[in-house]
Amino acid sequence: MQIKESEIGKVFEKLKLDVKSTKHRYGWFIFEERKILRVHYSHGRGSIPGRVSDKIRSQLKLTKRDFKNLIDCLLSLKDYETILKEKSLI
Repeated sequence: MQIKESEIGKVFEKLKLDVKSTKHRYGWFIFEERKILRVHYSHGRGSIPGRVSDKIRSQLKLTKRDFKNLIDCLLSLKDYETILKEKSLI
């Protein structure tokens, strides 16, 4: 699934990831003051290739459908937290 870098930026904002931008862009999902998972990708221009977006999806611990819903704004932060709870990650 090819997506735009701006869409990933919106995902980072929606999930309130603690972001650090260096040569790569890193974001940590923090729940109750505890780092739960890390997401990263390299800076680029335009679209992010499918293999990279699949890696981001995997780092977020989401199915393809849930990842698409997250990008399309159908999945909220609360929904994401519920998914992580169901997977016993938080």
